[in-house]
Amino acid sequence: MRMTLIPVVVVTATLATVLPARAQQRTFEVGASVASLTVGFGEADVTTFGVPSGGFGLINPGLYVSIFTQPKIAIEPQVGLIVASSGGDSVHFLNMAGQVNYFLEDTSRDAPYVFGTIGVISASGDDSNHASIGGGAGYRLMVGDRLVFRVDGRLTHFTGGAGNMLSFTVSIGGLFGQ
Repeated sequence: MRMTLIPVVVVTATLATVLPARAQQRTFEVGASVASLTVGFGEADVTTFGVPSGGFGLINPGLYVSIFTQPKIAIEPQVGLIVASSGGDSVHFLNMAGQVNYFLEDTSRDAPYVFGTIGVISASGDDSNHASIGGGAGYRLMVGDRLVFRVDGRLTHFTGGAGNMLSFTVSIGGLFGQ
């Protein structure tokens, strides 16, 4: 239970600190993964590929909201959910994460970025939740005033002996509040 609360507390405290400072300029980006390749290592020995995103939100959260706190920094809550039902039985996988992006250029234009992320995966029927920690790099391409494409690669470690994953994702998003 303690490992589950740590990511939630960190993300909540971070957002509570930066959101009031953003009241003057409310620029944010909302997006979703559209293609994903994931390769697992160790206990997480699984490979997925999908267009739209393979395993929507199972390994990497599929939806994100980037809140731009500084010209080169964004705080990014993320979520992914899979619900499967068959023969009256259902299961769910919920992936929640918080990510901090550092853009190498001002976020008002195309820019490479690096990031760190922390999260938790909850699955029905599993007595424990697995925390995740990871990092990676990507490139954010702006098309016009509001459309954004992202390409990123990340390495994620899951606690409790759940293994490691290397993934590559293409996302599409839109800018709001400009």
